[in-house]
Amino acid sequence: MRKTILIVLLFFITGIGNAQKKGEPDRISKLFAGYETLEMTMNNFKYFAGEIGYKINPRKQLRLVIGEVKLSEKHLTGKWRTAGVDGNNVEGYFRIYELSYDNFFDWKKNWYWSLSTGYVNDQYEHMIMNEMKIDNHSPTIGGGIGWQKRNLFGIKHLYVNIALPARFYLNPIQSREWGNTTIRHHFLVNNIWLFIGFNA
Repeated sequence: MRKTILIVLLFFITGIGNAQKKGEPDRISKLFAGYETLEMTMNNFKYFAGEIGYKINPRKQLRLVIGEVKLSEKHLTGKWRTAGVDGNNVEGYFRIYELSYDNFFDWKKNWYWSLSTGYVNDQYEHMIMNEMKIDNHSPTIGGGIGWQKRNLFGIKHLYVNIALPARFYLNPIQSREWGNTTIRHHFLVNNIWLFIGFNA
């Protein structure tokens, strides 16, 4: 269902772009939407993470990141593991709604800084000791940097966005030990997002 909604949304946005007047070839593309590929690849594409944004002008844009990801034990313990867990036998779930205001240093060179606010829900569960569970909800504030490229590989309407946000949890998770596993203190948490999608 989530994939169907995303596909419909992308076709809608692409359709808006194709409806652009021929007399305005240099008009700034306003709307864009992308699918997050890095986090989703590491977690077997369960369930969904993506962004939708609006370009205010050449140097400013707004983005809403929506994510609902089942965190696999492999991701939590592997080479590219999250910073939240140190040890084995833990799986989890991560939900995020994060609104970011981006300001490009130089819009032609694609780099930007951002300020953000949002909401996260982190869940962890020990796979052997069933009584070990965390279900934490928190508002967040934060910032980050990113790099966005439109017309990727010369393909019109195709874009990529690499975002490195960091956020402060206003309701942090306190560090705790689960056997040989440590659930680390969640106060300042970062991500690496890789969005690929279409701009109108």
